[in-house]
Amino acid sequence: MKQSKNLIDLIEALTVLPGIGKKSAQRMAYKLLRSNKDKTEHLAAKLINSITEISTCPICGIYLDKEDSQLQNATDKHLCLDEGRDESVVCITESPSDIYVIENNTNYNGDYFSLSGNISPLDGIGPDEIGIDRLRVRLAKGIIKEIILATSTTIEGEATAHYIRELCKDYDIKVSRIAFGVPLNG
Repeated sequence: MKQSKNLIDLIEALTVLPGIGKKSAQRMAYKLLRSNKDKTEHLAAKLINSITEISTCPICGIYLDKEDSQLQNATDKHLCLDEGRDESVVCITESPSDIYVIENNTNYNGDYFSLSGNISPLDGIGPDEIGIDRLRVRLAKGIIKEIILATSTTIEGEATAHYIRELCKDYDIKVSRIAFGVPLNG
């Protein structure tokens, strides 16, 4: 049976989303085609807008609107940090999404720093590719007194944590690691 090439392309495009296999992508594509055209166009516009208008903070790495990110670059001040937060304690995560999980599920009151993944020599990913250079800049300012490592327990996550731990020795900074095996709020 003949099938639309555009439909096949849409299904393939939807499978790039995490947890979406071919069958889920098919259901989503069919739903989009049956939906109100305005709703589908609105979704498409928001996807395009997210690519062009969302950026990361040059200091901590969380997601910001591009205009806020540019303002932060121009002022070189940490505008993401709320009043009353402890700038001397920084939680380091593998991605901005991890920051939002910690922020929404704990009472942590320090600062954050998001890497762009983990060190993975086999994949050609070294410290500079994940944002360690930005971390060095923050460490050199002398404000940070403690680092809390919130990287994964994978080999790459452990390698990244070890690298950061060794880096912090040069700055005489206390390094802690989050607990493993204990469910959040458990």
